[in-house]
Parts: sequence; structure tokens; C-alpha cells
Amino acid sequence: MGYNISEVSGATGGGSSSLDTWTFDVTLNGTGVTTVSGDFDEIPIGGGTASEASDGYDFSVTSGGAYGDLTFDATTGEFTFAIDRDAVFASGSDQTVVISVTGTDGGNTDTDTIYINLTICVARGTMIETETGPVPVEDLRAGDMVKTVDGPAQPVRWIGCSSVSRAKLGADPSLRPIRIAAGAFGKGRPARELTVSPQHRILVNDWRAELFFGEREVLVPAKGLVNDTTIRIDHAADGVDYFHVLFDRHEIMLTEGLPTESFHPGDYTLREIDGPARNELAKLFPDMFEGDGTIDTARMALRPWEGTLLHDCLHVHGAPDIQAAA
Repeated sequence: MGYNISEVSGATGGGSSSLDTWTFDVTLNGTGVTTVSGDFDEIPIGGGTASEASDGYDFSVTSGGAYGDLTFDATTGEFTFAIDRDAVFASGSDQTVVISVTGTDGGNTDTDTIYINLTICVARGTMIETETGPVPVEDLRAGDMVKTVDGPAQPVRWIGCSSVSRAKLGADPSLRPIRIAAGAFGKGRPARELTVSPQHRILVNDWRAELFFGEREVLVPAKGLVNDTTIRIDHAADGVDYFHVLFDRHEIMLTEGLPTESFHPGDYTLREIDGPARNELAKLFPDMFEGDGTIDTARMALRPWEGTLLHDCLHVHGAPDIQAAA
């Protein structure tokens, strides 16, 4: 056989002895990415002009077929994998789709493998409980009514998103996201794996909190609850988008069934918001930028080291009981 089939549209290629594996890395940001497409040609060994395999191509999904649908042109070697974004997000973790492709020419065949790595941009896909049911955080809009622990549903006033690149995560590991395993705080809390920023606070209800801090319910930064088993730092994150949901006051909302805080525009968090978003907030909430800008928190908010002190005394791998909405 004097040729190899090769992906020519831009996938990353490589193999132990020839170009026989091809990789597409896809981060599911927003709602924009819905398909992965490519094109195979026949490339003569030793170089030469690319052409189509005279007897065509055949594609098949060998793994990950639950996460989308494959279509292809047997004559041109072009293929498209339509991503089932809901299925990927529902899985709660990154997924890989494996596709086999065979080109045939004059009775000779060459088979390559395509890997499509589907990466959840970690804070996206988090389900927020609203009056009409769970909604992905990236789909929330101002005016949507979100259920809260302390009373009736409240309208969203503002949604923000801070993107942290791979380079920035590498330069500042303190920004790396925290992954909370399903059931880390009891059955259904959270219902699926939940990813939050290190400073995002979880509502903890435990008698030790009252002993140490005088309050039965306290808000603990996620990084203060890390136990390296059910709650851990994501050292492999390849960039992350952190969403901020703001109400008229600081609220406790349900994220994947776990009570966590809404965005609290304190000095620290405001410094993390980019210029255009800060300007938008200044117009919507001028009081934030006038005087001391102090906004009360829905519960006593612990500092990370205080959360670590509480964590070290909690039962079962640091997994406290959580006060959920009635």
C-alpha cells in the first residue's frame, strides 16, 4: 500500500509509526460549539498530491456514541459529529468520543482513529433551581426567578462571567476551581459533581460551627473544605469560566441541589471582575461604589482558615450536614 489517509482540516495528528490518530479538543463554551467536522484525504507515502481514496471511506463510532451523532460522506471523507451538549453536561464530567475511519483504494485499506475530547468549561452546565425548574447557569437571564433558601424566589438582577485562561491558572494556582463530588454533603447534595471557584461559599449547618463561631449556619469558602477526596482542587483544569449571579441582596440559592451563595460584590470579588462588567455594575448598583459599599451576607461568612478549622472537626471526610431549602 503506497498511501496513508490523513485528516487535512486541522486536527492534531500523530502516531507511533505514522499519522494514524487524530485529536479534536473541544471546550463547550456557551452555546456556540455544537459540531466537530473534519475531512480525510489519501496522502501518498513519501509525499505527493493529496487525493480521495478511490473506493471511499467508512466511519464508525467505537466509543462515546451517547454524546452525539455522526454523519459522513463516503466519497469525500468529510464527517461531522453533532454534539449532544445536554448529554455531556448531564454526565457531570469531560467525555471522549472515539471514531474509526477506514479508507480503501484498489483493495488496500488504511484505518485511523479520531478522538474528540469534549471538555465541560467547568462552571458551565451547573443547574440553578428556578421557579420553573433547574436551569443551566449560563442560560439564566436578568428577571428570571430563582428559588432561595430564605424566602420566595428572587429575580436575577445581573449575570456576569469571568474567564480564567489556562495560562492564568498556571501562573496563579489559587484560582484553580474546586470540584465537589455528587453526594459529598449527603444524598443529593450536590446531585451531580459541582465545580465552583475557590472563594465560592457553601452553606454549612453543624453544631461545631455554633461551638466555634456562635452560629449554627455559616458560609464556608470552598477551598476551606478541601479534603482531597470528595472535595478537591482541579489541577487539570484547562481554563474555566466563573459565573456570577446577583440579586438585590445576598441570597442562598440551590446549585445542583446544594445551598451555596449568590454573588457577593465585596471588595475582593469586585477586583476579580473585568472593566466592562464593573462599569455595568456601577450603573446598576451605584451604592456598591459609593461610601464603604458594604453589603450584608446572608449568613456569617468564614474566612478560609476558619473553614479549615471547622473542616478538620467535621465527620466523614469533612462532609458536613447542609441546610437545604424547605
